[in-house]
Amino acid sequence: MSWISRFFSMFSARTPPPESMRTVPCTGFDLVALDLILTTGLIINTRLESKKLEETISTLVERKFPRAGARIARRNGVYEFQVPKTFRPDTPPVVFTAADYPEPYQSAARPEIPTHISGSQPSVSPMPDMSVYFRSKTCPASLDAFLVPNTPLLHVHVSVFDDITFLGITASHIAFDALGTGTLLHAWTRLINGDEIDTIPGMDWDAMPFESFTGPTAVTHQRGWFDLGLIAQLLFIVRFVLRLFWDPKETPYLVRVPKGFLDDSKRQIMEDLKSQGSTEWVGSSDVLLAWWFKTVFGYRASDDTTPIHIHVPVNLRAKSVFPSESTLATPYINNAVSGIPVPPVPVNAFRRESLGTLSLHIRRAILAYNADLAGMRADMHWRCANPSKMIFPCPADGEFSIQTNWLSARLSELDFSGACAPGSERKARVVSVLPVSSAGKPIPLRGGGAVLMEDEQAVWMSQVRGEKDWEKIRQSGTIAFI
Repeated sequence: MSWISRFFSMFSARTPPPESMRTVPCTGFDLVALDLILTTGLIINTRLESKKLEETISTLVERKFPRAGARIARRNGVYEFQVPKTFRPDTPPVVFTAADYPEPYQSAARPEIPTHISGSQPSVSPMPDMSVYFRSKTCPASLDAFLVPNTPLLHVHVSVFDDITFLGITASHIAFDALGTGTLLHAWTRLINGDEIDTIPGMDWDAMPFESFTGPTAVTHQRGWFDLGLIAQLLFIVRFVLRLFWDPKETPYLVRVPKGFLDDSKRQIMEDLKSQGSTEWVGSSDVLLAWWFKTVFGYRASDDTTPIHIHVPVNLRAKSVFPSESTLATPYINNAVSGIPVPPVPVNAFRRESLGTLSLHIRRAILAYNADLAGMRADMHWRCANPSKMIFPCPADGEFSIQTNWLSARLSELDFSGACAPGSERKARVVSVLPVSSAGKPIPLRGGGAVLMEDEQAVWMSQVRGEKDWEKIRQSGTIAFI
């Protein structure tokens, strides 16, 4: 804050918090995707009782996760969670809506649930638009809508058919990351299935594990991100806008990668490393990412050296970076994910280099990041001390891809059997996970993606690219289009 701002702030009126609310400031991690509204959509293989779902999620939030029942507010220039001191009918912990369809789901007029896709080779298919089943008509779709006073952070919508249930969990990204959502949902299913609520670990309303990282820091930016000068910023924006101009329609696709394909690829890489006398290793996630980038950049020119900057998520909850060099011992549902920067790779390297070489490049970056706890703390400190500063994911002459991973949230393992409708004899399991996003101002998501879930046969990803880019990938023949 400049001396001018400090001078005027001495005389400006400060807005006190509402008397009915307890306040917790948002951290820099909460504000990374400030304008994004995200719905985690689950498709469950049987009919559930919406009344039991509503009663249990309301009880869970009120008793164990009151921060999930907070409101978002911007007070005195700072975003904060406002947690009701008491939840009442006019101040509910969650907005719960339901739509009942007394019929089976399958119909020619409805999108096909992607579980019909099979095969031993990877494939891509258009992302089915099922937002009408995951969000109610009154669900907030922008940050401004969530900032309306007394608007709960958490909105849950269920669409119940005779044979299937759609469950959408919507919140501003200020509230949760995927792992936080998973933590809340696993606690919810425990309550649904009969666990005593006192045995379920919760999160205190005033939990602030990042508080020690909010002071001044000499670090100028987060590793892998760039504090560009004015000219470089303009060049970045111009080149990004030009890409939008030449390929304006942004299209999400669903990517299915069979586990057998991944296992065979990983096994071959490990055998090659062993034959070279190397003790290094790669994980399935490394192979998945390396394969994906080889797939989507395979059509690019052999002399194209545009650097590709890849950012891979890391769950800070599990890292010994908090006071006393500890991990987080209790659940934390708000954002606690940072990004591992993979050293940039020229785009033509994804065409010429082996899958093993690229997988190892990603694994080495992850190992180096995880081993550098001091560097991790410095990144956290910068992020918390500079919650609103604009930084860029690559220089002006590069391209970037942010690839998140929801597998640690274990969404496919959720068991809703305790909420089955009378007469159902099936275990209520998640058969598909589909994201829905929106924003008050359009947010370009192209080039990014997420690993959504895994089932017995395959790993499922969502990926967003331009429509023309998808067509060039299709023409290259590197992957089957369904």
